[in-house]
Amino acid sequence: MGRPRFPYLMTLVGFAACPALLAGQAAVDPSVASRAAQLALAGDRPRATEMLGRYLATAPDDGSAWLELGRFYLLDSREWHRAGHAGEPAGSLFLDFSATALDQSLRLPTDSSYLLRALVEVDRAAQLVEQLGWSTLRARFVIPARVGPPAYVAEIGRNLVNSCPIGGILVTGSDVEAVAVWSVVLSDRRRGDLVLLLPARYQEDSAYRTRMAEALGVTPGESLHEVLTSVAARRPVCFSPAVASELGSGLALAPERLVRIVGTATGENADPLSIVELLQVVRSRPGAISGEVLGLYRAAARFNPILCSSLLAPLGAHPRDGCGR
Repeated sequence: MGRPRFPYLMTLVGFAACPALLAGQAAVDPSVASRAAQLALAGDRPRATEMLGRYLATAPDDGSAWLELGRFYLLDSREWHRAGHAGEPAGSLFLDFSATALDQSLRLPTDSSYLLRALVEVDRAAQLVEQLGWSTLRARFVIPARVGPPAYVAEIGRNLVNSCPIGGILVTGSDVEAVAVWSVVLSDRRRGDLVLLLPARYQEDSAYRTRMAEALGVTPGESLHEVLTSVAARRPVCFSPAVASELGSGLALAPERLVRIVGTATGENADPLSIVELLQVVRSRPGAISGEVLGLYRAAARFNPILCSSLLAPLGAHPRDGCGR
C-alpha cells in the first residue's frame, strides 16, 4: 500500500514496551482525534494515520487519538482482505498495529475502546479461519477475557447464542453483533455445536469463503443466499437482528427468542436470557454503543413481539418505543 507509517509504528511499539518513554510528553489536544476522523472520512486515511502518529509520539496520553489510530489500522486490515490479500504489510500485521494502539487507549478506557479491542480479536479469529478452517480455530483459539467487550455487549452475545438451537449456524449482521457472539463463543469451550458466519466477509473474501464453504459442506461458487438455503435443509440457520433482510428473502423464517430461524431444529437450547447488564448501563451511563445494543433488542422484538412483555419488560415503555411494531 506504500503508506508512510512505519516510523510511527516503531514509536507505538516502543511506548507499549517501555512506559519510561512516556516521560516529557506534550499536552493533549482534544481536537486531534476528531480532525483525524474527519480527514479519514474525506478519503485520506493515510494522511490521517500519519498525523496521529506524529501527534502521539509527543502526546501519548490521548486515549481518543489512540482509539482512532487503532480503528484506522483495523480498517486497513479489512481492506487488505477485500483486495485479495495483496500488498504489504499483510493484514495480520495491521491487526497487530491496531491491537497495540487500542491497548494504549485502554489506559483511559471507554466502551468504544473495549469494543474495538475485542473486534480486533474477532478479525484475528476470522483470519485464522482462512488459514486453518473453522473446526481447528474452534479447538485452538480463545479470546482472552482481558480484551473482552463491555459487559452488556457480552450479555447480548450470550442471549443470541442461547437463542440459536443446538447445531445451528449463527449469522451476524453487524460488528457489534459479531463482537458479542464471537467473544462469547470463543472465550470458552461451550457451544462447540455452533458455527459462526460473517456474511460480509463471506461475500468479500475468497479465502474466508473457501474455508467456510468447507465447514458448511457447500460449494464456494454459490451465492450466500443459495448457501444458507442449502444448509437449512440439514441444520438450523439463525439470523441475528441486524442481518440484512435480503439475505433471508424467500426463506420461511420463524422467530425464536432474539433470532429468526430457517431449517430443521436439532434440539433447543434452554439457557435463559437476561438484560441485567443492559439495564444498568441504560439507567446510569447510556451512550452510542448501548443505544445500538438496545436497537438490536428492539429489532428482535419487531419479529417476536412476545419479547416486549417478557425479556424487555423491565426497560419500561420509553426504551421499548415501537416494540413489537
